[in-house]
Amino acid sequence: MGEPARELLQRLLARGDGIAVNSGRLTLTPASGHPVPAEWLSEHERPLITEASRLASVEPLEYVGYSVGNYGPSKRGGVSLQFRSLIDGSERYSVFNAETRRNRTTKHGKKGSPLPSGQFRITTRFKFYGFWVSTGLPLPRRLSAFHDYMGKLAGLVFTGEAPDGERLSDARPLSISNTELIGMVGVNLPDNSRTSAGQLPDNSRTKLPDKEFQQAQQPRGIQPTQSTGEKKHGNTVIRERGYKGIPISPQEQSNEEWLASYESTG
Repeated sequence: MGEPARELLQRLLARGDGIAVNSGRLTLTPASGHPVPAEWLSEHERPLITEASRLASVEPLEYVGYSVGNYGPSKRGGVSLQFRSLIDGSERYSVFNAETRRNRTTKHGKKGSPLPSGQFRITTRFKFYGFWVSTGLPLPRRLSAFHDYMGKLAGLVFTGEAPDGERLSDARPLSISNTELIGMVGVNLPDNSRTSAGQLPDNSRTKLPDKEFQQAQQPRGIQPTQSTGEKKHGNTVIRERGYKGIPISPQEQSNEEWLASYESTG
């Protein structure tokens, strides 16, 4: 098994490596200046984010899927995002207002008729638009095409408060600064550290590419209120190297070799 996330986080911070969670993604700037292998990041990103969240006393949430429907007594249109806690697997969801019916008659349907399954419409005045902008993800070509982009949310980690146990009042991308992590872990940075706490240089910042986590959207779990008589939603979501000798490119290094370079680089 790999090194426990708490010990790994402490060791990297003690070396002066810049570690932070920015807009739901892990950023790591090694003090050695060497690039971080994508395989290593893929393996350790979520465990490190989860441990950082424990220290910050916030709940890290992964995106599971979404559903579209008409909610509440007034049958207002909305899009419901489903999340799962990375700590204990508990379920969370967040509902945003959205248009679920056609606002004009076209060749595809009459005004007021339901949009195709999974589709919804918003404008820049809807809260969902602000939520999406906060993720830093690219906007769709058209505001009517968000259903084609929802899978990109799977690459981020979110957080939020759930006063009633499941429904999030303020779902947002998780952010924890390098300065906060240093303070919570209580490490002493080496004098020769080249990492400025909280300031990760753009040319060194490493993020996992979106393709690492993009997955087909799975509209499961929260069931919208439909004309078939379903009255409840939100109860069921899902359960679940410094180098010595001849330089070796990071792509050719094993995780162990890359970590060993941390110990040999001063």
